[in-house]
Amino acid sequence: MKRTAVIHIKRTAPETWDDALDRFLALRRSEGAAEKTLEGYRHNVELFFRRYPDAWGPTCRDCLIQHLSQKGIAPSTYNVRLKTLRPFFTFCTTEGAFSSSPAEGLKYRREEPRIVDYKMEDIKRLINSIGADTYPTLRDTCLIILSLDTGIRPSEALALLPEDVDLQTRRALVKAAVSKTRKARTIFFCEGTARVLQRLLDARPKAWEEDTPIFCTAYGTQWSTHAWSVNLRRYAKAAGLKHLSAYDLRHQHAIEALRNGMNVFALQKGMGHSTLSMTEKYLALSSDDLRKAYERSSPAQMFFPQKRTRAGKL
Repeated sequence: MKRTAVIHIKRTAPETWDDALDRFLALRRSEGAAEKTLEGYRHNVELFFRRYPDAWGPTCRDCLIQHLSQKGIAPSTYNVRLKTLRPFFTFCTTEGAFSSSPAEGLKYRREEPRIVDYKMEDIKRLINSIGADTYPTLRDTCLIILSLDTGIRPSEALALLPEDVDLQTRRALVKAAVSKTRKARTIFFCEGTARVLQRLLDARPKAWEEDTPIFCTAYGTQWSTHAWSVNLRRYAKAAGLKHLSAYDLRHQHAIEALRNGMNVFALQKGMGHSTLSMTEKYLALSSDDLRKAYERSSPAQMFFPQKRTRAGKL
């Protein structure tokens, strides 16, 4: 009987944080993590070890706590750091670099959500101020309208190709490769948005390839979310709007869609959220919204039929 040799592979612990980070990113990439996610891991891990170069060792937990408890640190910043550093240190522990994770037992802070609720009249004024006389202004106007209409993420919008959009059925495909959740989904837009998209597509030079994104630079190259955000902030400042970001358009879509009667589960599907709790973070209903919703749905109204006023003599 032929025996099969068993090869024992001994896994060596990473000797430096650089080595550990390379291994960690390779694993996450093999699991399908988006490049933006990987960049977030790299940035936060490198930031930590630049500030605490001696943290790779017994003092790592003390350094991590100090890093997370800096004076004046916002809860959102704290949570972002912990969200990226925790899985890295868990991986390092699995690889044998630590006996226990330096992030073990650390909890997220409670964040007060930033309320995004602009007047649609102000956003309309913003769009009108941009105009559509040049390719860049037409592109930016179209992107604002599409974002408000669909709630698409900025990075997903900038990855859309002409083949992803069907103007006849007024729908677009967000491919799994560009979706934050790595799941494809279909978004729908109105007839007016379709007309603006058609105008933008008609303005593309014939020399541009089909794999050139719909929202690209004036030279037909990939456009970045940072450049888009800079443009939008400049437009907003000129129009007298404060703090308007590319992601704020997604927030605005959510609250306006809910106000206009969209089912919250349909909203969750369209925005590409894996759980309803993620959708709820975008919904900052005002007291007036709540009052109107209550008046429409109050069960006690059946006890109090509306009184009709009898017309008297003229």
